[in-house]
Amino acid sequence: MTIFWRMVGILLLAWVGWDLYHGYTLLTDFIYRDQEPVKYWAVLGIWFILAVSCFFSWDGKK
Repeated sequence: MTIFWRMVGILLLAWVGWDLYHGYTLLTDFIYRDQEPVKYWAVLGIWFILAVSCFFSWDGKK
C-alpha cells in the first residue's frame, strides 16, 4: 500500500509544478495567481503539504 501513496504524492507534486508553471490552479473554480495571489498560494501550499505527507505514510508494521 505504501507504493500507492508514493504514486499519489508524485502526482500531486506534478500538479503543483503544473500550477506553478501555468499560473492558475483548480479548487472548486479556477484560481489565477494574478487575480487572487493569497488564495492561489494557500491552495498550492495545501497541495504541496499533502503531496509530501504521502511519502511519510505509516504502513502499520514494526
